[in-house]
Amino acid sequence: MEFIGRPMRGRFLVRQGGNGWMVYDSELKGPAQIEKNGAFAEKLTKEQAETLAKLFTTRENRPLIKKDGPSSRGEC
Repeated sequence: MEFIGRPMRGRFLVRQGGNGWMVYDSELKGPAQIEKNGAFAEKLTKEQAETLAKLFTTRENRPLIKKDGPSSRGEC
């Protein structure tokens, strides 16, 4: 199979900002937010930014688990 065009990139990219490194959220077109209404992933060391980008990627790809419902084994 052959793909034409740009290769796919992940949502979260590590980029060098004006003051240190950042995790760029390509969906929101700006620095990634560590938690809702929280700090942004910017002004970091390269190692910190890479670690956060991996965390964001695994968190984004994790399936949602319903905590209050019946278990997946059919128990009530």
